Amino acid sequence: MKRKTFLSLSLLGMALGAAASAMAQGYPAKPVKLIIASAPGGGTDGIGRVIAEALGAILKQSVVPENKAGASGQIGSDALLKSAPDGYTIMITQNAHTTNPALFRKLPYDTLKDFTPIAPLATSPLVFVAGTSSGVKSLKDLVDLGRRDPKALNFATAESSIRLAVQQLSDATGLKMQQLPYKGTGPAVTDVAGGHVNFAVTTMASVLPFRGSGRMNFVGVLAAERSPFLPEVPTLAEQGFPGIEVRGWWGLFGPANLPPAITQQLNAAVRTALQTPEVRQKIGNFLASPWLATPSEFDAWVQREVSSIQQLARKAGIEPE
Repeated sequence: MKRKTFLSLSLLGMALGAAASAMAQGYPAKPVKLIIASAPGGGTDGIGRVIAEALGAILKQSVVPENKAGASGQIGSDALLKSAPDGYTIMITQNAHTTNPALFRKLPYDTLKDFTPIAPLATSPLVFVAGTSSGVKSLKDLVDLGRRDPKALNFATAESSIRLAVQQLSDATGLKMQQLPYKGTGPAVTDVAGGHVNFAVTTMASVLPFRGSGRMNFVGVLAAERSPFLPEVPTLAEQGFPGIEVRGWWGLFGPANLPPAITQQLNAAVRTALQTPEVRQKIGNFLASPWLATPSEFDAWVQREVSSIQQLARKAGIEPE
């Protein structure tokens, strides 16, 4: 009896494997919906539409973008959660996907269990900038200033993810940073340039207009390597503080239990797209660089990121809403 049960289960497993393989071989047989977990306009929408067009050409099937914005990406994620795991509904999202578990007490989904990481798409490091009146041009200058005048370590922060980045900087330097909340990145950066606040950690897009203005020093990028968009700006690791890596990122997800064969097929298509000069140039228009990884590598990164952010949030005293 046990032998019959074992054989039955083995045959069932083989049948499911064959079905998944056959599904992947015939996939996609109809248009694929790409949920964009943001409003029209901006980096997530723009990169999503670039990827949709590129995947459509590679898969030889339409990939149709559909914006589902709201609640820090939760609306789009909830829509993906409720879709069938057949590869015909996928989603592009960004940092909020991994920060939400630390910022919200209750989510309509489990970030790590309810989705299949398919492929990362692009990344863009944050930048540490200082108002010129602060006299800070390097991280060593910041440490020296902090020792002389701790009250001068004031940072303009416009969102929780930025607060987490400042907390990481605080942990690395051993300095206590004073965070001044702003309602938007624009006003925060403007006040740094105007000398009303000394520092900010922010996106490249928000500070590039001040490049060469003489009103703001670009102290360092929070990445392992220099950015091609700010090649003259050193990393914080180059300045003796390794491990401070905070970046904007975009990635492709499917619902839980997406067949591995389809996950691999989509990942391969993304990797092909990201290596074409046309797609790389279009992504570069959003000050982002292509990010290539396998599904398992991306999955492992997402898990580490969620855990790391939750630890940083507790240190920063951020209470979940």
